[in-house]
Amino acid sequence: MYTNTVAALQEEILRLLDQQEQRLEEMLNVEDFLFGKNEDVQSRSLDQKKASLWMKTLSDEKAKVNNLEMTLAVVGTMKAGKSTTINAIIGREVLPNRNRPMTTLPTIIRHKSGQHTPQLTFPNPQPFNKALAEISKKLLHIPQEKISELSIYSSEDGKRLVESIRLGELTHLESNHTGVEGVYEFLKSINDISRMCDAQNFNLPSPLTEYKSISEFPIIEIEFFHLKNADQSVAGNLALIDTPGPNEAGQSHLRHILEEQLQKASAVLSVLDYTQLSSEADAEVRSEIEKVAELSGDRLFVLVNKYDQKDRNSMGKDEVKSYVSQELFKDMVTPTRIFPVSSRSGYLANYALSEIDRNHKLPSPTQEDWVEDFAKQVFGETWDIEEDQEDLNDIDRIQKSAERLWSKSNFVEPLDLVIGKAYGDAALIALKSAIAKMVHYNTEIIQYLKMRNQSADLDIKVLQQFIEQLNYDIHLIEKVQEESDQLGQEAGHTLNANISIAFEAGENSLKKYINEFFEKGKINERMEQERQKHPVEKNDKGIFVRIFDSVLSEPKRGFASLNSYKPDSDTVNKFSSKDEADKFLYELHSVLEKDSANLIHVMQQQVADFTKQTEEKLKVNIQSNIDPILKEAALTLNDTFDLQVSFKEHSINSINIDFDDIMKGMVEEKSESVTKYRTVRKWYTLWLKQHEESYSVNQNFYYVDTKKIGKDVLTQLATSQNQLKRELEKYIQKELINNLNSYFSELKAYLDKFRGNLLDGLADKQEDEFVLGKLLVAMQKFLEDSHVHDEDLKQLNPESIMYSLSHA
Repeated sequence: MYTNTVAALQEEILRLLDQQEQRLEEMLNVEDFLFGKNEDVQSRSLDQKKASLWMKTLSDEKAKVNNLEMTLAVVGTMKAGKSTTINAIIGREVLPNRNRPMTTLPTIIRHKSGQHTPQLTFPNPQPFNKALAEISKKLLHIPQEKISELSIYSSEDGKRLVESIRLGELTHLESNHTGVEGVYEFLKSINDISRMCDAQNFNLPSPLTEYKSISEFPIIEIEFFHLKNADQSVAGNLALIDTPGPNEAGQSHLRHILEEQLQKASAVLSVLDYTQLSSEADAEVRSEIEKVAELSGDRLFVLVNKYDQKDRNSMGKDEVKSYVSQELFKDMVTPTRIFPVSSRSGYLANYALSEIDRNHKLPSPTQEDWVEDFAKQVFGETWDIEEDQEDLNDIDRIQKSAERLWSKSNFVEPLDLVIGKAYGDAALIALKSAIAKMVHYNTEIIQYLKMRNQSADLDIKVLQQFIEQLNYDIHLIEKVQEESDQLGQEAGHTLNANISIAFEAGENSLKKYINEFFEKGKINERMEQERQKHPVEKNDKGIFVRIFDSVLSEPKRGFASLNSYKPDSDTVNKFSSKDEADKFLYELHSVLEKDSANLIHVMQQQVADFTKQTEEKLKVNIQSNIDPILKEAALTLNDTFDLQVSFKEHSINSINIDFDDIMKGMVEEKSESVTKYRTVRKWYTLWLKQHEESYSVNQNFYYVDTKKIGKDVLTQLATSQNQLKRELEKYIQKELINNLNSYFSELKAYLDKFRGNLLDGLADKQEDEFVLGKLLVAMQKFLEDSHVHDEDLKQLNPESIMYSLSHA
């Protein structure tokens, strides 16, 4: 029953996918039915370009539903270690590593339980075989000395490939390849053949442009070691898609392939290089990374590779997650979906564990290069292949070492949360993805056909008035957007000014306390000197009396220039005992910490209140201006608009002054010669009178550089100010303004799409009666079919079906 239910659901979804694909094809085949040719840039719910793209997507969805397959696209910047990462996930070396771009045509790597030897199938080698024939013809007419000038000839792999084509040894590509070496050679060949076609070599049409569907890409089937015994809610498949990286896809057709695969994939895994995070931010790569995030949305996960190369001065895990989230992906990826890892350690550990599991031993390092790399990882770089091979015979020790290395690679978490979850829910994700796409396409198709069909019943002047009204509405929205942008920018300036005032008063308050402590310490120091010179009766008051019981009530907060603070040349306070110095430092620490805490509280509250008020003001401005436009448009288009501007809750990061670090080591002990006085009786006064005399002794004193502490505190406060200003600027520009831009862009695009639909209806009205009659008949049929399709989709009720299947 369970198997029959899954099969029945598959069959029904495949039927509906076929139906929708055929309907789109029929629309494209009806002459002049769909608009959107060549230079036409008018948006509409449906046009020729959308119909063609949707058909390709539906074809790919059919392949995924047929296999109950969830696809995870893997993209990585050049040299980030994308191939090593994929090998680490699999648990053996399947993809070759080279120092130059390797992936041109996306490659599918599918988990297949029990498949220990990689098996590659290339369903459609014809475009590459055609390219080989053209390259062979060109080589016949190029002198030998000119061949070496080709760009591809500069690498050994390229040189061998050129010679094998020239000599007639390679005339076509086979569709099936077995084993690591066979897979290696095939993947290297298709990448080099595609590059041979570029302008730097033979300047031929690229074979890549002929690949339209995921079903045409090379497929490697291999067991992913950590999935061999994994549970699934419903039996399904998981496949990785090795895609061109952002900075590898220099050619337009590669860029198009990358964008299509990111849109079609069930989820996306981006691989970055930890050692190159700062260079990842350069203009070209940064823009491509942002594009990946935009295309992938909340389906994106990020692995930051080479994290094992971290040193004590580098960013830690949390810093990496925050930096990548905020600086590289502009907060489009949350830190919880970012994982710092070592792909090389993960690959070597996983490979070793899979070999032990299958063969109860490791291969000889003289036969498999990776074994020597593994041994050096776990035993140290001094491990020698000739002298230390016996270390590999202790399998228990090797297994423990591999498990430790796997744990240190940090791959456990992403493998469980990303790969494991994707595999567990593969079938459900595949089915839900297909249904979601059909629902979206059907909504757009029905919307387009209804509006265009209704236009036929309107007088041409009324229709023109509707279009003019939409033009006016879009113009009004642009004006409201300009006003809102201005409000947002002004809010930013006001907020920064208020923050500056608050910091100024906060700094002045801290300086005041520091100076008062310093002066009090100096008074006590002079009193101690007098006491040493003229001893008095001791009392219990002690040298230092606590100066402040509590910090003064809140002053106005603000920010003055740090350069205005110039401590006296004498910056230290001197104490005759360690206890007195420690007590002085403790009192200073307590007062400054309490005062800065008050400042931080005021700052955070000020930012929170201001951002809330600003966002409310913007909402009121937008709603008062936009609501009338939307109501008018709704009446015109017989539709409802539920687009709402939303603001993400914003709170500033904590402002921290590390007082413990500042105070550390601030008590300096010095031994000095001190002149003291005592009374003695002298012989020349017959011991009848007391005389005061001086004498020298060595005494330990304890110094606290109070003014340096103050300067360090103010330096950290200045750093906090700069960080906060940057954060607030980012909030205004990225969160607030981007949020507004997104809302207005979506709203304008929505209305512009309807304008396009009405313009198509207007074009119909201008046709002669015979052509218009044919169009209306076709339109009515497509609309009726789409409504039936829509009802069939509703019957699926995917959420309840998925729940039933997963709990069957």
